[in-house]
Amino acid sequence: MQYSSEEKETTCVYDYIDNEWNIYSCISRHMTKLYKIGDPYWEEKDGDRVTAAKWKLKANQIRFAMETKLTDEQRKAKREHARRSFQQSN
Repeated sequence: MQYSSEEKETTCVYDYIDNEWNIYSCISRHMTKLYKIGDPYWEEKDGDRVTAAKWKLKANQIRFAMETKLTDEQRKAKREHARRSFQQSN
């Protein structure tokens, strides 16, 4: 089954008692990342193509990251630092 853009979603529900995440996704970009973490316990297929899947993951397998917003000055400093580190390693 193909999902329309309005129907596509990824849901993450944390079970505090079992200390695990229950994740459902029908967004291919998210499913690709989840497949790298573990195998799903349920899949919905359209022919050979997986259109949705569900995972149970341990609490430590999911991370939250803040979006970093760098100023032009900070970006320039990081670029210079990376350039120096790369030159030293070669």
